[in-house]
Amino acid sequence: MASRRAGGIFGLVFVFLLFASAAMASLPTSTDSAGAIGAFYRDHASVVILQQIIGMVALLPLVAFGLAVGANLWSRLALLLLVVIELVTNLVPLLIVAAPESGGTLTSVEDGADSALFIAVALFLIAATRDDPPWVRVAAYVVAAACVGRAFASPLGIDSLDQVAPLAFVAMIVLLSVRRLVRQPDQKGLDSGPNYRGS
Repeated sequence: MASRRAGGIFGLVFVFLLFASAAMASLPTSTDSAGAIGAFYRDHASVVILQQIIGMVALLPLVAFGLAVGANLWSRLALLLLVVIELVTNLVPLLIVAAPESGGTLTSVEDGADSALFIAVALFLIAATRDDPPWVRVAAYVVAAACVGRAFASPLGIDSLDQVAPLAFVAMIVLLSVRRLVRQPDQKGLDSGPNYRGS
């Protein structure tokens, strides 16, 4: 029971750090000119560095959360993929800070890694909820579909899912975290829908 609650707490800590990181700055994309990208990183170097450090620190509670919610091999493989790609998205902006003149090329790499990240998120959510009730799995599939849509739509200049997919992912993490904080371990057989009973 303690490990379940710890997993829920780690999930909420991850969400907090994710919001803190995202609120610091909105990074340029490959649709911006190389000059504008370089200027942004020169003018906001300290903010970008701090943002990426927070992003990397956020991986610690994410891993703890992921290991708590997904006990199967596929979940752990998806979590590993997610962590590796997230590290790439953190390291590329740091490289641009070090060499702003390469911002145009590296930002294209960052955009590709960002799309790959959403694919990894989708895989993780599907794998991590394999043992959850049907309604949770359906929610995970819906969020995963939004993430996959974001991964393929954004490079085409379609930004309709740019805000929806990340927020849906956060909402799913909150849902899974809260379930692990309030759900009793002996209710698994009865848990076919939302549990409104107090613990």
